Amino acid sequence: MVERIWQEHGPLDGLVNNAAGNFISRTEDLSPNGFNAIADIVFKGTFFATQAVGKRWIATGHPGAIVSIVVTWIWTGSPFVVPSAMSKAGVDAMTKSLAVEWGRHGIRLNAIAPGVIPTEGASARLRPASQSHDSPSRPNPTGRSGTPHDLGTLAAFLLSQENHWINGQTIALDGGDWLAHGAYYKQYFDWTESEWAEAKARIRASNAKDKSLRNLREVV
Repeated sequence: MVERIWQEHGPLDGLVNNAAGNFISRTEDLSPNGFNAIADIVFKGTFFATQAVGKRWIATGHPGAIVSIVVTWIWTGSPFVVPSAMSKAGVDAMTKSLAVEWGRHGIRLNAIAPGVIPTEGASARLRPASQSHDSPSRPNPTGRSGTPHDLGTLAAFLLSQENHWINGQTIALDGGDWLAHGAYYKQYFDWTESEWAEAKARIRASNAKDKSLRNLREVV
């Protein structure tokens, strides 16, 4: 894929690693396939995309900037999303490591750790019983959730060629939420067996719906 971009459009100037896959689960209930489904997307996918772009920049002396989207769980950890927390922590370590290793090639790496930015996919897999992080049990210090515009603005700033000296940083973009409240998903400690079973059914239904839509798009 990356080689095709280079051949058809010329070298990239920037890369945004925004791959994500996640769902809530008690860790003792995870299967190897469930763990790998998250780690393969978030951990391996981010690394291989970064490596594919970075090695071409290094070979040709082309400067570039990489921004990876992580989570505030890299600092706090988070129950019930352990594969994602582990994988995103690995992406954060990659960001800091390659910022040092590749800085001499004119390649900068930074990361953004967003708070809650509501999307349909995230809500279906992380809040399957319709709980919201904006509920009174977790009020954000700024009084609102994030928006795609918030994230896009910061990503554009970090990717800008005018930024020559911001390198190896992970910036929280959550209105101060993690400082005020720490880890997410602690409300699930109170769930019963039936609530976990219902959540699993909702997540499976959402996955089946997404698969059907993908198949429809392929046919169309």
